[in-house]
Amino acid sequence: MSVTTGVRAVERTAMNTRLEGDTKALSTWQLVAYGQVVVPLAIIGLPLAIYIPPFYSQTLGLDLASVGFILLIARLADVFIDPMVGHFSDSTHTRWGRRRPWVLAGVPVMMVSAFMLLVPQGEVTNLYLFIWICAIYLGFTLITIPYGAWGAELSGDYHERNRITGSREIFLLVGLLMAITAPILGGYQSGADAAPKAAFHAMAALGWMTVILTPVGAFFLLLFVPEPYSKKVFRMSLRKGLRIAMRNGPFRLILYTTILGSFAGSLNASVAIFFFDHIANLGKSASALIFVLFLSGVIGSPFWVRIGGRIGKHKAIVIAGTVSMVAFAAVPVLIYVVRPVAPDLVIWGMFAITIIQGLSIGAAPILGQSMMADVVDLDTLKSGEQRAGFMIAFVSMLRKAFEAAGLVALPILAWAGFDPMSYNNTPAANFTLLAMYCLAPMALWSITIVLISRYPITQERQVRLRLALEKKLVRKRAAALALEQEV
Repeated sequence: MSVTTGVRAVERTAMNTRLEGDTKALSTWQLVAYGQVVVPLAIIGLPLAIYIPPFYSQTLGLDLASVGFILLIARLADVFIDPMVGHFSDSTHTRWGRRRPWVLAGVPVMMVSAFMLLVPQGEVTNLYLFIWICAIYLGFTLITIPYGAWGAELSGDYHERNRITGSREIFLLVGLLMAITAPILGGYQSGADAAPKAAFHAMAALGWMTVILTPVGAFFLLLFVPEPYSKKVFRMSLRKGLRIAMRNGPFRLILYTTILGSFAGSLNASVAIFFFDHIANLGKSASALIFVLFLSGVIGSPFWVRIGGRIGKHKAIVIAGTVSMVAFAAVPVLIYVVRPVAPDLVIWGMFAITIIQGLSIGAAPILGQSMMADVVDLDTLKSGEQRAGFMIAFVSMLRKAFEAAGLVALPILAWAGFDPMSYNNTPAANFTLLAMYCLAPMALWSITIVLISRYPITQERQVRLRLALEKKLVRKRAAALALEQEV
């Protein structure tokens, strides 16, 4: 038998096998085992995004502008770690898989840094905050980059990818719900007039939950979730790989929307507690508002998994984003029109806006991550290499960079004269706070909606893309097997 004939015979057998495995649905238990690992990541992620600035400034007494600058520098330093972890994750080949060793390495880093950051030990200084915020960002990177690549490789099926990312997002929102209950319980435990003590209780609870749940989540992930087979391939240079990636049109759209969305989200999140407390005057209801947001997200997420499969992922994101932005546009109306005449209605208006936004909040994370898996397929077809880790790390690098840039909201507030310890700030300072929380993010998010509407990979195109990719991968493997048989 000739080598060519052998290649074709092996290719037919391998193709049937790979395509059958490629579309095989994960069991419910495997989806749970994969998704649940984000619970502790969400528990620690919420204070990093929202609670750390007021905790280290209002409660622990550090300067607000200094806190913002420290968070900015730490985030920018973390940006350069992502591509390295993604690259080496792609290149790692062990008997346990490519992704497992990296996730395992991140667990102790996450546990120690979460404890030190949220249960402060000894004197708290700017240096203390800088060291442990950098450490926890490192732990995040070691876990999330390989974990995201692992999820992108679990299935090549259009709908199954929505189920995988949907499971991850639902557990993420569950983790956020658990995180938001800590400040509520901390307030009740400490009493209404013991705000600093309540903050300490809340942060300690979040720290201990992260320490306990991180190894538990990693155990179920590492033990019960399969890693797809990937043979070792020659690694092209970073410059050449990036050049190929940037010729990937859908990937560029993902990058643009990631940049704008991350910057907008960071502006919003970094000042959210200040807005609730100083502008909306929500008091303890602020924690309940955030709880309602994430609870609505849990309720709405399964809907976006289904609708994304029916009308297309990007179309579902456009619908969700549009609904959310229309609701969010009512915030300035509540502050400047409703509050002067009926201040008691502000809280109910904020809850209505939050419920609408919450029901829509799961669409972009679920379907966007599923779209990223499709984009990785296109890159593999063009580059000839299976490098989900690099692609996801590159997006993560830009996301973190612009999340860091969004922390500029804190020094801007300080420059505008906003004092987090005072409830008699000037109108200009209060307007700046409203702009950082609502107006600027809303403008940026609206642009991302327009951009994502141009995303070109439909379900039909993804099926053709996946088939072409599988043929290419199988052809390479079959040629190698046939040559071995010939020898």
